[in-house]
Amino acid sequence: MIDKFLLGGYTSDSYTKNNQSDGIYVAELDTDKKEITDISLLAQVENPAFFNVSTTGKKIATVLTRDDREGGVAVIDAVSGETISESYLPQKHGSYEAYNAADNLYFWNELPYTVPSYVSIDTQHKILFAANYNTNAIHTYKMDDDFNITDTHTYPIEGHGPLVEQDHAHIHYARLLPDGRLIVCGLGCDKLFVYDVNHEDATLTPVFELKMHPGFGPRQIAMAHKSNYLYVLGELASRVAVIEYDPQAGKLAWVDDYSNIPEGYAGHNGSAAIRLSADEKFLYVSNRGHNSLAVHQVLDDGRRLEKIQQIKTEGVFPRDFSLSKNNDFLLCANQNSNELILFNRDKASGFLSVAQRHIKHDACVRVVEATDFLN
Repeated sequence: MIDKFLLGGYTSDSYTKNNQSDGIYVAELDTDKKEITDISLLAQVENPAFFNVSTTGKKIATVLTRDDREGGVAVIDAVSGETISESYLPQKHGSYEAYNAADNLYFWNELPYTVPSYVSIDTQHKILFAANYNTNAIHTYKMDDDFNITDTHTYPIEGHGPLVEQDHAHIHYARLLPDGRLIVCGLGCDKLFVYDVNHEDATLTPVFELKMHPGFGPRQIAMAHKSNYLYVLGELASRVAVIEYDPQAGKLAWVDDYSNIPEGYAGHNGSAAIRLSADEKFLYVSNRGHNSLAVHQVLDDGRRLEKIQQIKTEGVFPRDFSLSKNNDFLLCANQNSNELILFNRDKASGFLSVAQRHIKHDACVRVVEATDFLN
C-alpha cells in the first residue's frame, strides 16, 4: 500500500545553505517496504512554512512569501498545483525567532515583511484563518465559491509574558473547534481565546479567554473528538496541558500539565508539534533542542496523561511530524539537519521504533498525512 504525506518548508537560504526545496512536496510511503520511496514536487510556492488541507474540494491553504519582499496566504489547488488566490499583508518591518544549530542559539531574524505562522481553512463556509506571530494578530479571509479571497479582517491582540520570547502576544494558532467556534493560542501572552465566527463575512466575536501558567507559551493544540478535552502544547515550558472545553458555554478550564522532556534536562528546548492518535489513546510531541519525540498515553477518558516513551529523532531540530493513514507509521522532519526520519508505530502500545533514517529533504517544517486527500 502507498500512503502519502504533504511536505512544506522554507525555500530560501535563511535556515539552509544551498536550499534545494521549491515548495510543497508529496512523499510516498510504501507500507510493505516500510520506507519513503519517492518525494516529488506538487506546487512551486515560495516559503510554504505552514499549510493545512481542506476537508472537501482538494484545496491547500498555505502561508507564503513573494519575491522575498511580502508575506501572506494563498489557496492552492491540490490537483493542478496551481495557486487559486493569494493575499499579501502590508509591507512592514518584522522579525521571527530563528535557530542556529551550529551554536545552539536562538536569535531574532529581521525581515522587511511579515508572514503568518499558522493557517487553516473552513471549506464549508469558505473562510481562511491565519495566526500572525509577528504582528500579534488574527486574520480572517472570506472566499467566494471558487476560493478567491474577497475580504479580510484583522484582530490585534495585546499582552506579554515573563520570558524573553514573550515581549508581545505572538499569536501562533487559529483553528475551528468541533462545535464551529475558533480557538486561538497566544504564545507570548500565555492565553487561549475562543471566538464565535460569522459565516457570512468572516468576522469574529470574543467568547472566552483562559489564562495559562506564566511562561507556558501555548503554541498548538490537538483536539479530541471523543471527549471535550484539548491538549495544548506549551513551546516555552516544554509541557502539554490538558484543557476541558465546555461547548455549551464556549468556556475552557485548566485540568493539569505534563513534561515533554526528561526530568533534569538542562539544555534549551522548545516543543514544536503535537498529534493525537486516531483512537485518541496516545499523544505525540516533538522537541527542538532535546531532539526527540515524547509519547504520552491518554488515561481517564482523556483527562490525564502519562509519558511512556522518549525517543530521539536522530537529527537536529525536529519541527513537525504526522501519523500515517492507518497510524502504523510516524514521519518526522528534522529541520536543521535537512532530513526526515520514519518510525514504526505499535498501535496497541503507542511505542515508536525507527523504520528508515536519513531521508534527504531540505528545510522541512510541515508534515501532513494526505493519502485520502490526494487520492
